[in-house]
Amino acid sequence: MSLPASFPQSFWRLLNAAAKKTGMARAELAAKAIKFYVAALEKKQSPSTKALGALDADKYTEMSRKVSQSWWSSLTAEERTKRAKQAAEGRWGKKKK
Repeated sequence: MSLPASFPQSFWRLLNAAAKKTGMARAELAAKAIKFYVAALEKKQSPSTKALGALDADKYTEMSRKVSQSWWSSLTAEERTKRAKQAAEGRWGKKKK
């Protein structure tokens, strides 16, 4: 099997070993690894991370999630339904001229 010149032999050994260990196909493993790497880069380069630093950005994200979760849980089922309908109409409703 001839290998592309762009990847060294060590890359293919690492990919094969990881694919066997996880029980995934090499292409699937490589695609997932790229997705996770891109997501990690986006998180690292996010405005909140740049402004607050990595640890504080994680704390801010967790705090924001908890505040939002507690606020939504304080609403009744009818209020949540009403807000969901308003949001859907705002997103996909017909625009008034």
